[in-house]
Amino acid sequence: MPKIALLSPDISRKIAAGEVIERPFSVVKELVENSLDAGAASIRVELAAGGKSLVRVQDDGCGMSREDALLAFERHATSKIHEEADLERISTMGFRGEALASIAAVSRLTLRTSEGGEKAVEVERQGDRLVAVRDVGLARGTTVEVRDLFFNLPARLKFLKSDTSELSQSTKWLTSIACGYFEVAFFLSHGPRLLFNWPRVKTLKERLYQVYGKDLIDRLMDMDYAEAGSRAYGLASRPPIGRADKSQQFFYVNRRPVKDRIMQAALNQAFRPLLEKNQYAEAFLFLTHPFGEVDVNVHPAKAEVRFLDSQAVFRIVLRSIENAVLHEGTIKRIPFIARQGEERVQTLVEEPRPPHLFGDPYARPTTARPPRTESPMEFGASPGGGFKVLGQYLDMYIVAASEEGIFVIDQHNAHEKVLFEKYKEIGQERSWPRKLALIPLLFDLSPSEVLSLDENKELFAASGFRVEEAGGRTYALKEYPDILRDEEAQQIFLSLLAEIKDEQLGGRQDKLLATLACQTAVKAGEPLSRVQMEYLVDELFKLPQQALCPHGRPVLLKMERGQIDRGLRRQSN
Repeated sequence: MPKIALLSPDISRKIAAGEVIERPFSVVKELVENSLDAGAASIRVELAAGGKSLVRVQDDGCGMSREDALLAFERHATSKIHEEADLERISTMGFRGEALASIAAVSRLTLRTSEGGEKAVEVERQGDRLVAVRDVGLARGTTVEVRDLFFNLPARLKFLKSDTSELSQSTKWLTSIACGYFEVAFFLSHGPRLLFNWPRVKTLKERLYQVYGKDLIDRLMDMDYAEAGSRAYGLASRPPIGRADKSQQFFYVNRRPVKDRIMQAALNQAFRPLLEKNQYAEAFLFLTHPFGEVDVNVHPAKAEVRFLDSQAVFRIVLRSIENAVLHEGTIKRIPFIARQGEERVQTLVEEPRPPHLFGDPYARPTTARPPRTESPMEFGASPGGGFKVLGQYLDMYIVAASEEGIFVIDQHNAHEKVLFEKYKEIGQERSWPRKLALIPLLFDLSPSEVLSLDENKELFAASGFRVEEAGGRTYALKEYPDILRDEEAQQIFLSLLAEIKDEQLGGRQDKLLATLACQTAVKAGEPLSRVQMEYLVDELFKLPQQALCPHGRPVLLKMERGQIDRGLRRQSN
């Protein structure tokens, strides 16, 4: 009896569907891409249970005839390509002809569509079974209603995440595609809750204002550069102000949202000498490139592309940013802040990190750093552990010695490790000292950030942050941990929000504390006094494990006495 057998058509269809449809977000993505290809000017998305129980996408596109509506459920039935050569010049969002067939195979689906005449058609399917075909009344356009996703694949259903997590995936992608198609109106609701309603606008800047608010627009500069049939354009950070993470970097190739290492590398290389330390560019970067020189058929979810000439793409993106910077200039604007009659000006000089971070983490910050009076090569006994601090190298590394050998300690990673352990103790006791903002710090959040905040509000509250709605997309940070300076509290909170957004539920507490420790730790390049170095070395070696920081980076290197003796041809004692 042969061991190899052909799978039944039913099993084959379910396997193929599982490759295309992984979660509710996949359904939303495929249906919205179809709406865009149909020339829709308005797209309405309604979800329930994160999309697990309902995904409804309604558009006012060209619609389909009765014949096309029935044929659309056949695998590899498409209006986008007709011959093999078309695969080399794909200009539409979809092209494989798998979406409707794959979605229908794992759900209860109803399609209603009209080309704008008197007759419209409704097709109802359950799994692979055609249930009914009816004539209905409908304005021009298409509505697809998907219920009970994976009802016939319980193994796949049990691996879906929480409603909020699944909703966040769809919201994040819809926000991205809405920025790419600003001339299209987008609407999203989840159950009775309206998440956004963005009317169609004429420019990218107007859409970004709808999504993110005025603060983001004020931080960005225009960029536009064309070369050899390609064009790189969009909006990016106005130097030298950036963001503490890379979560606000969006890339589009022929208006398709993609994750592309070439474009991201060019962006970060261009901004590296322009931004303040530990800052990354915010960018909405669009590349218009000849269709024949882009392969969009290299990723199952069409999330990545391959360029025929990646070096040319790198150069175009790089030059677009360089040209924008030349026109914009890189002089930092100095904001004026008035608070309760006191006039404050933020200068270009970075304020030294207060020494309280090396002692009592909850003492009020002082403005002066303890003077560094000792020669960096003088020996001074560390308070514990038999270590002697020899000095600081390149304002990045602490060099210490013991009977075992010489240690080179990364000051940032070491301090991050020490603070992380202290923060964990405080978090377990839920006793974060808080600071009340004299004037609430206002900021705008995108829809996906709002969902992340809703899901993690208790976690932030337990970590010392109190955030309240202030109307619309605007939120107010009213309390924050006492360890933070006033001017850094808002940026650190936004970084924390971005960091934990995609983290698994069980790991969010540690992720938040690790990011908080990283943000508040002493930075590489910061000179330290001997007292600070001795304190840090002492606290580090009190920990049971010193090798790695919370983000997995090494903390120290050790050169043993024997290695030194052998290297210098000395006889070990």
